[in-house]
Amino acid sequence: MLKLKILFMLFFAFGTALFAQKLTINGKIDKELKVDSFLFRYATNFVDQENLYGKGEEVRVKVKHGRFQIDLDNLPATFYAFIRLPKNYSKDISDDYRLIGNSGNFLMLKADNPMEMQLYQHGVSFSGGQKSSLDCQLELFRLKKKLSDRLISQKNSFGSFDEKTTEKQINDYLSAYKSINLNACLEAKKLVTSYAQLLDTMTANTHYYDFIGRTKWDEINHINWLVDFSPDNVRSYVARYYNKYYTDEQSYGDPKSYRGTSNEYPKFLAYKAFTDLMQTMAPLGRRIKPNVALADLLISERYHGALYDQVAFSSLLIRGTKEYLDDMYLTSLMGNMKNDDFRQYVSDLRKKRTTRAQSFQFKLEDENGKMVTNADLKGKVVLLDFWFTGCRGCLALHKNMKPIKEHFKNNPNFKYVSISIDKKRENWLNSLQKGEYTDKFDVKLWTGGQNDKHPIIRYYEIGSYPTMILISKNDDVVAMNPPNPYTEKNKNALIKMISEALEE
Repeated sequence: MLKLKILFMLFFAFGTALFAQKLTINGKIDKELKVDSFLFRYATNFVDQENLYGKGEEVRVKVKHGRFQIDLDNLPATFYAFIRLPKNYSKDISDDYRLIGNSGNFLMLKADNPMEMQLYQHGVSFSGGQKSSLDCQLELFRLKKKLSDRLISQKNSFGSFDEKTTEKQINDYLSAYKSINLNACLEAKKLVTSYAQLLDTMTANTHYYDFIGRTKWDEINHINWLVDFSPDNVRSYVARYYNKYYTDEQSYGDPKSYRGTSNEYPKFLAYKAFTDLMQTMAPLGRRIKPNVALADLLISERYHGALYDQVAFSSLLIRGTKEYLDDMYLTSLMGNMKNDDFRQYVSDLRKKRTTRAQSFQFKLEDENGKMVTNADLKGKVVLLDFWFTGCRGCLALHKNMKPIKEHFKNNPNFKYVSISIDKKRENWLNSLQKGEYTDKFDVKLWTGGQNDKHPIIRYYEIGSYPTMILISKNDDVVAMNPPNPYTEKNKNALIKMISEALEE
């Protein structure tokens, strides 16, 4: 099976092994909220934590007479989870209900420490041994909500940006934006400090750096959005501001004070390294996206020891699902890392990349209702393209793939297979009609409404979209995430890879 076997489990994001511990969560929900069940998803290792929405363990919790109980086992000492409650837009419902159950906030929980949770119309409360930790996290969620409201208000006060926008307007907007985020981080530090007598040092440090990581990730992600989707003049102004005030910024938490137990902080540092490289080239008019190997060079310059391991590993998990990983990068990463668990993961990944595995044996419906299997594509080189309606990257890939398809259009031994993970069949069929994601001669398949829960998604461990997979004539995997042809160099590299597979 292609799925990488994770034999190690990590304490928080990084650290100790699985101790097969248990946790019971008892709870009460006001009957007025009309909740008869909800989703509880949790991750027991950092690999799953990177994409907790699509991976991890999932439990459908039944609520009877306003009460529920969740029994979990095989847990590490500490893990992350989120709750998805039914959406409720009533003005009578408190923000706490949405912060805990609809916003995607992750809760850090401890095994072997029973807890209770009460959800009321006008608030959420906790009891048990984890009360102080959960109270602190809820207050940080409230602070993040206030930050979001402040940023929306600030954006509305500045209005939209266009070709007439001046550099001063952009500088004023970004200065105010940066200041609001910085003040929120300072508020978070005060808030966590107020719990100093109630939380152990490690837990308090984790809560603080989780907040810093999430907040700063969102901050630079907004800047990347401005660069990607703004007129050329605005893109240039934003990039100049970023390179002046962000590239060497040290106001995002002191790495020396970081205790190495946050899931979010290393992810932010990895994302920032990637963004620093990207924005450095933006003023030159080159909209490049550096690969994970180049980002690792910068990460190795900035961080050392355990922090390097964490940031480099985060970079691998964030970017590694989106691009082709060559053997040179994986070998270098193994040589630089000291953490034995991370090295083993990379070693296993390298073996999977260098030793071809059999492709997933699928049976999927096409647009006419016919079931298509691997046998129907026997003896052909197949490029799988996984996408969903509304995916902007999928739209871009469809456009970028046109010259590739044109290059191989007269070769009967090459097939382009489009696989949609849309939940609703009508959405998939509507997208096919519009031709925004597929072309006439593609083999167009659908995962039957199973979305990212379909076995083919699990088998290939797909965590982002679009994802391409190149399959050989012998029905084994040639490459996960072959080069995305958004540049001339990548286009030629993909053509070469497909041509070599056709010659085998």
